[in-house]
Amino acid sequence: MSEPGTVALPLQQEGSVLAVAFSPDNKRLASGGSDTRLRVRPVGIGAPPLEVTVDGSVTGIAFSPDGSKIVVADFEQVFLRDSSTGTAVWQGPLAPGNSVNTVRFAPDGQVIATTDTLISVLDQASGEVTRSITVDPPLIADVDLSRDGTRIAVAVDEDHGGNHRNAGSARVYELATGTEIGRLTPDDAVLAVAFSPDGTQVVCCAADDTTRMFKAQGGQQVWPTPDDDVDEQVTAPNCLAFDPKGKWTVVGGSDGYARVLDADTGLEKGRAPRLKPGDPDDMSFGAVTHVAFSPNGKLAASASIDNVVRLFNVTGDELYTVTTDEVLVLRFSPNGRWLGVGTMNGPMVIDNGEANQG
Repeated sequence: MSEPGTVALPLQQEGSVLAVAFSPDNKRLASGGSDTRLRVRPVGIGAPPLEVTVDGSVTGIAFSPDGSKIVVADFEQVFLRDSSTGTAVWQGPLAPGNSVNTVRFAPDGQVIATTDTLISVLDQASGEVTRSITVDPPLIADVDLSRDGTRIAVAVDEDHGGNHRNAGSARVYELATGTEIGRLTPDDAVLAVAFSPDGTQVVCCAADDTTRMFKAQGGQQVWPTPDDDVDEQVTAPNCLAFDPKGKWTVVGGSDGYARVLDADTGLEKGRAPRLKPGDPDDMSFGAVTHVAFSPNGKLAASASIDNVVRLFNVTGDELYTVTTDEVLVLRFSPNGRWLGVGTMNGPMVIDNGEANQG
């Protein structure tokens, strides 16, 4: 039995890895990035590895709900491939001249893809675009799909390349109609969004140093309320995730901490790294760039620019730390056993331990 924090699968791949995804059965890891290769490898003993040449840099990967297909964001194109053979089912650009940034599957098998300015719904069988939503003003900084696949939340930086001030919004769209059903407008650019498990609420963080929860329908802010005693400490939140059980959120800040917040109130439950008794209060850590919650809602992971990946519980107690190269993407396997990490110099899989499955 491996100890939590064991690097179970260090993988060879030239260049940066921008996207990783686990198959629904937890047995395969797909990765891609700047070296124009899509790789699918077994985690442990399993099917032989698969390697497919693509046209450009891979920025997004997702397995279909049944694991038989894999969708790839490949520069300006979206590819759907057989996940066992690599055979292309269909391919094509969303909007010529615009790179595809994210791809994912809805539970019904539809493919959802985004560029800087466009959300598209594609039919899995044919690749036909069945719905397009133009986000105006752009730029789309982050997206999240509701668990039932009916809504998409979008973080928008309306002055990308500028100072971000008075230029941000978090929006929610109904995918079936393209209708905007909710919007929250913090003072500055919105950097990240995440849905609650039931799709009724969205948590977002913005460049005005705020983290907020709002209702997907209507955009009413849930917290902080006007009466909340908001900590004036500058945390610079920039990434977040919602606990799949709906109880917690985790928010990563440029101050070096990943904070676990109560989803109902926004109050802090714990943070990692957790200072030990006797440690100076002014210890500095690298800015947190990625966070993720395990499927069981009991553990969270973070990656920071000091090249450390941490696994910790909701009170901030660390189960392990692993030194890595610069992390560009972080994903739990569906059963929580594995943590897939894409770095500047290849992918890796970290074993979270058998006790942390489920």
